Amino acid sequence: MAILLVGIVLVMPPFAQVVLVDANLFGVPIPLLYIFVVWAALIFGAAIMAGPLSRTGAPMATPPQGDGEPTPTDSNPAG
Repeated sequence: MAILLVGIVLVMPPFAQVVLVDANLFGVPIPLLYIFVVWAALIFGAAIMAGPLSRTGAPMATPPQGDGEPTPTDSNPAG
C-alpha cells in the first residue's frame, strides 16, 4: 500500500510539475525520463519490501506427498 501511495504522490502535479521543462538529457525529454525513473524506483522499492517475505522460514507450498504406494488403477473397466 505504501508503494502505491508513494507512486501516486510522485506523479501528482506538485511533484511532477518540477520536471516539466523543455529540455533533454542525453536526447531524452526530462518529463519522460522522470516517469521512467519513478517507475523503476517503485519496482525496486517493491522488490526491497518483498525480500523479507521469501526469507521468513515458512515452508513453501508443496503438493501433497503420497505414502509411496501406487494407487490402484483399473486398466480394464469391463472386467
